[in-house]
Amino acid sequence: MRSSRFGTSKPPGPLDAVKLELAVVLGLVVGVVIVIWRLDLGHWTELGLLAGSGFGLGGWLALRTRRAVGQVRSTDEDA
Repeated sequence: MRSSRFGTSKPPGPLDAVKLELAVVLGLVVGVVIVIWRLDLGHWTELGLLAGSGFGLGGWLALRTRRAVGQVRSTDEDA
């Protein structure tokens, strides 16, 4: 029996891991927003927590993306 898939699938690259981490980070941000929404804190405290989590998680994604792009560039130069 023949499969409907073609034989052109490539192995997962380093940017695929970053896509997965993006999904995890988005889930974490939604969780943080829900927790902060339910807490009864001052407005500046809530804003600070949102900004801190946003900068922290965004910085993590930026760092991981830079590393992954560096890996892609180094493998392209070797080929």
